Amino acid sequence: MKGDIKKIRETMTSSIFEVFEKMFYIFLEPLDIRYDGYDIQTAISFKGTISGHVMILFSKEIARAMFQNMLGVEDDNIARQDMEDCSKEAINMVCGNFLRRLYDTQVFNLSMPTFTEYKSENLELDDDICRMDFDSDNGKIGVMMKI
Repeated sequence: MKGDIKKIRETMTSSIFEVFEKMFYIFLEPLDIRYDGYDIQTAISFKGTISGHVMILFSKEIARAMFQNMLGVEDDNIARQDMEDCSKEAINMVCGNFLRRLYDTQVFNLSMPTFTEYKSENLELDDDICRMDFDSDNGKIGVMMKI
């Protein structure tokens, strides 16, 4: 990843914490190890002053907790579509928050978020990808970003 990787990583981490705490009431802690037991993934691309894409990987447990906390429901039988919509909204908010913090006066075009089942063999991993994994009482998320 080009540019100041430390600033980009810190900015993304702050954005993740803010969105998950304020919107989903989920408090994340960084993991020191890479976790690969995710169930679903969302992705979004952006173009502007910088271009790139962000992917968030979710365990089903955290996706379920996000939906329950956001809407204040207790039902454990949450439909796949509900988790999909909530996960797409999360990546949209995280990416928007990140770009606003990094370039507060610039305009970016964001793609429509996508949602799929997570398959680690489908991921492109190279030196330009910034990867962060987080844990919570509700499950785990992983964030991958390429600029």
